[in-house]
Amino acid sequence: MSRDILTSIGAGLGSALLFFLVLTGHPLALLLSYFGHLPLLLLGLWRGPKSLLVAATAACSALMLLGGLLPFTVYLIVFAGPAMLLTRMVLVTRMNAAGQPDYVQPGIVVGTMAVVVALMMVIILGGASAEGLDIQEFIKQFLGAMYSEMGVPMTSDVENVIATFQLYFPAVAALSWLLMLLVNAIIAQAILVRAGKNLRPTPELASMALPGWSMFAFALAGASIAFTDGNLAYMARNVAVVLAAPFLLQGLALVHGQAARWPQKNMVLTVFYIVAVLSSWSFVAVTGLGIVEHLIRLRGNQPMTRGNEEDR
Repeated sequence: MSRDILTSIGAGLGSALLFFLVLTGHPLALLLSYFGHLPLLLLGLWRGPKSLLVAATAACSALMLLGGLLPFTVYLIVFAGPAMLLTRMVLVTRMNAAGQPDYVQPGIVVGTMAVVVALMMVIILGGASAEGLDIQEFIKQFLGAMYSEMGVPMTSDVENVIATFQLYFPAVAALSWLLMLLVNAIIAQAILVRAGKNLRPTPELASMALPGWSMFAFALAGASIAFTDGNLAYMARNVAVVLAAPFLLQGLALVHGQAARWPQKNMVLTVFYIVAVLSSWSFVAVTGLGIVEHLIRLRGNQPMTRGNEEDR
């Protein structure tokens, strides 16, 4: 057996182990499980989709043997499938007019992954609704039980927090998963770049531009809220939140592009993110900025960065 195959199998088993740790119920194990994508993405962005397929097969086979159908299915949907899709998209190359390799832009990758996450959420919530489950009531009971296990008194303030959180709980869960997938991809690329093993250059956030269909998908989900009720309206609202996430990144791309004009770029961005963390509404404002940027191209056809500004 070749070294490449052994490396792929090892990466797959490492990822499966990080996933399997969740079953222990230990808080540290839960934290480590968020990095279950990392071994797969490291391998995929280093060796390519074929090696990643071997790793995913090894991981899924191990989980099927040790845990049965449920762990296998969850791992395939949450870890292996998305990692393979993301790797395949970011490594697709075409030759541009200058004869140089041209990669899929990060905006297309982010927009596509957001749509995939939204579709998965619709399938899960739709299946639960088809079984006669009141999704919002189920989530309310789940959150109440979680707070009780944490020893938090069920005061009126806590009930208000639960009532607010339950409105967007599926979207929060989906976005946290999407965020960790993207963070793991960024970490994997950074490690490979440092080791000189990356297959493609790292794109800059300031150059991110969403595809035109991302606005159509977001608008369709938003419009669906007004024409549905019950579980359908609940699903539409959460899908709209998920599909708004790429516009948050688009807004951040605009902020990074404008910050690049300043000599103290890092200080400007540090202050911005401190303010953003302290005020959650700032992320709503940045998302709105991303929508405006998408519609009227505040940056023009070429995102402004320190480098291309100095060339002018």
